[in-house]
Amino acid sequence: MSQKILQINFTFSGISRSELEQAWLPEAQPISETPGLRWKVWLMNEEAHECGGVYLFDDEAAVQGFLNGPIVAATKDAPILSNASVKIFDMMAEHTVITRGPVGERLAGANGSPRTFGAMADDAYRVVPTIKPADAQRRQKKESDLLVIDVRDAADIAQTGTVPGAVNLSFGALTYLADKEVPEDWQDPRLADRARPIITTCILGPLGAIGGKMLHDMGFTNVQVLEGGVQAWIDAGLPVENNGAG
Repeated sequence: MSQKILQINFTFSGISRSELEQAWLPEAQPISETPGLRWKVWLMNEEAHECGGVYLFDDEAAVQGFLNGPIVAATKDAPILSNASVKIFDMMAEHTVITRGPVGERLAGANGSPRTFGAMADDAYRVVPTIKPADAQRRQKKESDLLVIDVRDAADIAQTGTVPGAVNLSFGALTYLADKEVPEDWQDPRLADRARPIITTCILGPLGAIGGKMLHDMGFTNVQVLEGGVQAWIDAGLPVENNGAG
């Protein structure tokens, strides 16, 4: 299934912007109920007397169903509108996710569907690159400022061990330890530099990925996720430490 972007623009005349917005407000709910529509952004350029919208649909069939339906027909027949422009685009979804576009799994919560751990992890893996255990170990030996963060709770780390030299900043604590807007004594000085190289991990990888994405979203520019987590590190025959507390 390939999602589609639909762009429809009109020029309007004989009516003010406020009058047009008021007249169209009751139409928003019926449009929101269109089968296959993920979202619509309403557009207005008052100076150019141009208006319209950008839509995200599940697929081509949903776009065509909307274009051939009564809402578009009534809009095209409105005497205040002219010069209709209708364009359909494929979407570069992977790029759009990176630039925080509301597409794919990112839409789940907005559409009323609950976000799942798996969906959040998949979303994170699309944004934050992974690194294999052997490559991570080589980087540790070469880069003195590389920070490895195990985002699990300390009790979980004590049971399995973690990457030597890793600091334990649990996912819950990381939400404020990396935030520059909270009081200074809440912040972790090791996270002061947004350009510092960081590798996040957990036991299998997904929670580490979610933690890595959170750092990415907070402005950290050099974050990777340990592929397969600490378990992959162990399976590769690499040593672990039992004390992951930071």
